[in-house]
Amino acid sequence: MAKPNRRFETARTRRFRETSLSEVDDRTISNVETFGCSIVHVRPLVCETGPGWSYTIGVHDTCGQPELITIGLLTKTAEFLLNEAADRLRRGLVLTQGRHRGLVAKVECEFRPVSRLWVKRLMGWAVWYYGGDNFPVLQAVYPDLENRFPGEPEFDSHFEQPFLQADAPQTAIEQELWKPADRGSRFPDWKFPDSPHTSAFLSNAVHKGSEPITFVSHDSDDGAWQFLGDSMAGESKPVMGCLHHPIDRDPSLKDLADLPLGWCGERAKPGDPWTRHKQEPETSN
Repeated sequence: MAKPNRRFETARTRRFRETSLSEVDDRTISNVETFGCSIVHVRPLVCETGPGWSYTIGVHDTCGQPELITIGLLTKTAEFLLNEAADRLRRGLVLTQGRHRGLVAKVECEFRPVSRLWVKRLMGWAVWYYGGDNFPVLQAVYPDLENRFPGEPEFDSHFEQPFLQADAPQTAIEQELWKPADRGSRFPDWKFPDSPHTSAFLSNAVHKGSEPITFVSHDSDDGAWQFLGDSMAGESKPVMGCLHHPIDRDPSLKDLADLPLGWCGERAKPGDPWTRHKQEPETSN
């Protein structure tokens, strides 16, 4: 069997490899290790308004440069732009200086720093990858077909896009993007205090569907959520994924949305009421 291409393997991807990843998360880690980044495309639901957006995961981890995001472009266009921009960052080009060609059609592109508020709002999968939002991000801002940028005379408003900078005015177009990105609009009855894309741990048996979830803990030390079955953690490595995944499969877990830190919920079988109790702290001899 051919050895996997892990040219961009990092300490972070190795740590992920030590856990049992879901199929989607495994593909993300593989893309980072193979290509230096993975790209996420987010499109609004049919009932939502506002533009879609695309962003990278892994650029900062593999070469120390900012992650990238762009808004309102077609998937293929955004993918080419982000891959090419990431490659230029790896080659040492400072994208925040001047404007750059060869990224979007025959026009130029600017790159502007993104506010952390927008990072948390739009880049949930990257926040999962890094375990938080403490990583730099640049927004790729593009002009109209005549290379006129927003704010310049005769700019074609068809190419308007929200600006994600800390000092950018919050106009209607920014508000239009903010609302669909709200966790409540994608998960209408979401009640958990953490984002749907917060990392959560599942036992291997629960992940495979061979056991229902009968034990849930909300750890006091790091706030992590764990979803286990009757065999508890077992001897297999835990599977790490987004918090909403087990809840999507078992809506009765929503009853534990207000489970305090350091508490757990137990039940004999699905359909039974949850019994809550405070977990005793671990002691060492």
